[in-house]
Amino acid sequence: MRTFETGVQRIVINFSREDEMNLRVVNKKVYVVSDIHNDADRFKTLLEKIDFAEDDILILAGDIFDRGSQPIELYFEILKHPNIQVIQGNHDVWLAREIMEKYAGEKVGEYISYNTLSIMEQRMTAVDLLNLARWIKEKPYYINLNLDGRKYQIAHAQTYLTPERIWNKSRFYMGDGHYEGFIRGMEEYNEFISVVGHTATEDRKIWVSPSGRTIRIDCGAGYQKDGNLGAIRLNDMEEFYRMDKA
Repeated sequence: MRTFETGVQRIVINFSREDEMNLRVVNKKVYVVSDIHNDADRFKTLLEKIDFAEDDILILAGDIFDRGSQPIELYFEILKHPNIQVIQGNHDVWLAREIMEKYAGEKVGEYISYNTLSIMEQRMTAVDLLNLARWIKEKPYYINLNLDGRKYQIAHAQTYLTPERIWNKSRFYMGDGHYEGFIRGMEEYNEFISVVGHTATEDRKIWVSPSGRTIRIDCGAGYQKDGNLGAIRLNDMEEFYRMDKA
């Protein structure tokens, strides 16, 4: 367990198992963003828009990579900020598996190959790429967040797991395609508020369910024509957007 204190501000991080992280936060701003999809320009502008500071926390709920043209710029921008926490998304895991197969000779799972590796190979060495793959695989599937006494679970695709799904957490936390089913499950589960990405909202805006128990934050940044990148500040539920590409 690691504890950080700054005056009345406190963060407690507990890695209780490989697939989860527990965060307890007091008197700090906490933002969540998902599905950036290689769009470094939008991401940097969004950081400026929320006035992201050293005392804030930003949680990236997966799918950092693929589709867009700026994976290297995005990766190194994230590394600049120790107060950014990252969750695995399916596109990130696919990239890690592709790198491990090509550069380490290890077949660690199925993947769909997008454009990210071919872009990164132009400027990054094999050692750099293997370090990236390890960086991705070290990230949790989900974060349990206690923010000033309010409980959230943040994952890439879903938080609710029925007993028959518990056998393959990584697959279901990162998305299995049964979208209506897991939205209904998250709504029925009242131990925490669920914050997820993975499936873009229809109007490219952050969606909060009428009950307030489910928050969808994938605003379609991976889609060039009508994509959006949104952030939500969980302290007061204020939304921030960066729609137009820089």
